[in-house]
Amino acid sequence: MAGPDTDGSLAKVKSHAKALGVTVDTPGKLTKTEWIALAKDYNVFINTTNFDNMPVSVIEAMALGLPIVSTNVGGMPYLIEDGSDGVLVPPNNTKAFVEAILKLKSNPEETQNRVTKAREKVALFDWSLLKEKWKAVLFK
Repeated sequence: MAGPDTDGSLAKVKSHAKALGVTVDTPGKLTKTEWIALAKDYNVFINTTNFDNMPVSVIEAMALGLPIVSTNVGGMPYLIEDGSDGVLVPPNNTKAFVEAILKLKSNPEETQNRVTKAREKVALFDWSLLKEKWKAVLFK
């Protein structure tokens, strides 16, 4: 679980993990260099939110080349095209998350195609490209 503890949920997560007897790494907020290094040690990014619009963490994970499994809530279907550049699952459905992750693992070529599409998509979010579009809208 990377990122700042903005909502106070970190203590709850650590307590729950301890009760389950599992280890959850919580490095907190990371620099760009730290995020890139950490991502090399993982093979999937899960976003378990029940509400979100366009989380930077998911965009960053897409740019890092991690396959994405996210809940299908809020603005997520506008960011992730299910089955094309990521996987969307119903919220509060652990079984769907597990099945999606296992499917990614068992289909490496399909997963790599999704990763490639996701990286191509988020490359278009680069400020050097977007600022011209904003200028065209704002200064028309």
